[in-house]
Amino acid sequence: MNMIGKLLLSYRKLHNMTQKSLVEALSHHSDDFKSLNTVTLSRWETGSTNPGLRKKISILKFLATTGCLNSGLCHDKVRERYEALLEPLSSVFTRRYQYLIGNFPNFEFDQHFTLHPLGTTEPIDDHIDNLIDIETVTNNPGYYTVSHEQMKAWCRHPGTFAVVCERKNQHLGHFVMLKLKSDVAEAIAYNWRSELSITQDDLCLPNEKGSYYIHALYGRNPKIAALLNVQAYLHLFRHLDTVDYVVIFSTRKDGVELTKDYGIEIVAKGKNETFGFLWHGMRSPAEDILFSDTVVKLVF
Repeated sequence: MNMIGKLLLSYRKLHNMTQKSLVEALSHHSDDFKSLNTVTLSRWETGSTNPGLRKKISILKFLATTGCLNSGLCHDKVRERYEALLEPLSSVFTRRYQYLIGNFPNFEFDQHFTLHPLGTTEPIDDHIDNLIDIETVTNNPGYYTVSHEQMKAWCRHPGTFAVVCERKNQHLGHFVMLKLKSDVAEAIAYNWRSELSITQDDLCLPNEKGSYYIHALYGRNPKIAALLNVQAYLHLFRHLDTVDYVVIFSTRKDGVELTKDYGIEIVAKGKNETFGFLWHGMRSPAEDILFSDTVVKLVF
């Protein structure tokens, strides 16, 4: 039985539905299922056939909309797929991400690394300094002005996702997503407000409805980048019921490459008159990120 078939069967049993009633529910959810019938659904459930990519994505969004992925068997099955994403995701990352991946000399990757959540109470000053140094170098000269204390406060906030990867005290990568009030995140995407002006009042608590703004992402090689992305996917999945959008404000060409396969839409673009760089604002529903073409192809 394929994974999507397992999810549909689990959902149907959980809600004590017939195949006919599930067909009707799917048809009301999306036009992708207008021609769906019980024979096809039965084949999906038994694994004798598999829905196409577009239908897989629609099914996953249906399950998310109904709350089925918040807990229980469907939640556990989908979480397992994100946990299995590391190897296939690392294989599709490429060197075209000039500043996001591998802009320092490469090294032989092994398993002797440590992931540090920066929201914990452990000392994080060195991690913060490394993070700021890399973000400063990979942005236009003079643009990135986030201070140590500002970054530390952001990372310590309970709604923030912030993790670094290190090996033998060597900084291998980082991923920082700030959970913002959705109107603040939208303003950053459209460049109505500077990404560097975020205050503590703009941040949301874990259980508050808001949007995640991806402030910093870097991996020293594709596997480290994939590892960090998997952690971010798991975090988004865990908090899906409280996340509206995922937002990126990119000043780097390779940041735009992420829009092609990973479910994020360019909503605005322009040129910074002070520093001369082109910027792109990106914003998409969290479900579009979690169930992007690339992710669904790789693990569903």
